[in-house]
Amino acid sequence: MDESLKSKFIGTVLGAAVGDALGKSVEDLTEEEVIEFYGDRITDFVSPHPSSPAYGQLPEETSDETTIFKLLLESLVERKGLDIKDFLNRLIDWYDREETHRYPDPMLLTAIDLLSRGINPSSHGLVSSSVEGVLRSVAMGLFHYYNPELAVEGAKVVSLLTHRGHVISDASALLSAAIAHLVRGDFYLEDFRDRIRFLDTLKGYLNSENNKKVVDRIGDLIVESADLDTAIMTLGNGTFAFESLPLAIYIFLSNIENPQEALLQAVNSYGEFGGDTDSIGFLVGSMIGAYYGEEVIPYHLRENVENSQKLRELAEKLYEIVEKQVNFTK
Repeated sequence: MDESLKSKFIGTVLGAAVGDALGKSVEDLTEEEVIEFYGDRITDFVSPHPSSPAYGQLPEETSDETTIFKLLLESLVERKGLDIKDFLNRLIDWYDREETHRYPDPMLLTAIDLLSRGINPSSHGLVSSSVEGVLRSVAMGLFHYYNPELAVEGAKVVSLLTHRGHVISDASALLSAAIAHLVRGDFYLEDFRDRIRFLDTLKGYLNSENNKKVVDRIGDLIVESADLDTAIMTLGNGTFAFESLPLAIYIFLSNIENPQEALLQAVNSYGEFGGDTDSIGFLVGSMIGAYYGEEVIPYHLRENVENSQKLRELAEKLYEIVEKQVNFTK
């Protein structure tokens, strides 16, 4: 058993949940509102601001974004592979339990409702560009870490199930490939040249020239050593997948020697006008966990985040399943 690799699986899963839980409390808030209410940027689990969609949740609780991620992890573990019908059935079961919902993405609810009735969402013209549809792709980056191309194909399947559109296709490819390469350790990102090489590699998984140009902008910002505010103004920090995901990648790469600062910048990436801080926190948390392992996530955060032990167990079981498959094919 490779303990370092196992730690990366655990770190990816718990890092995503921690980033989500931290960021949800200040989602859609402006910097002015955050400072006025909390006194400074947030650095720990805090009660959600009254203007946050998460108002009323406990500090350590996560959003529905982690819930959907967890459902996919459970399906992968129990079915020992990607069973899209099983994953859909879990989504439908969750959809029917409205009392468990935490401000879910309306597009997600509509798509599940249609699918539960045997209707193809595309026939109703449902097209999405929300990053919430691609966060679950992290699980496929783990499941196929040994083959990023397989990770990309699996990610597209699980994301396009409910969120249709070319933006979702490219974003799920970008995220799953990034996780796979980080877990594999294909790049020594402390070296500036490898950071650029990493970005160039990720571009190879994209179809849209416009989306490739966005990845190029990440590289430009790295060359410039841009601060967080400049990155937000350049890339955006909203729910649109090619705002929040590129920003998350920039935050991760620009703080490669200080990953805990990357996590804090992610969950405080509201800027002057507010942003999708729980999604950006989820993304950066998963990336630092995938690259460094679980020890990079502060102990009190990874141990106290909602469903910590269950998520750890799922990550460990997923690792064991994947390693058996990898060893069997050797």
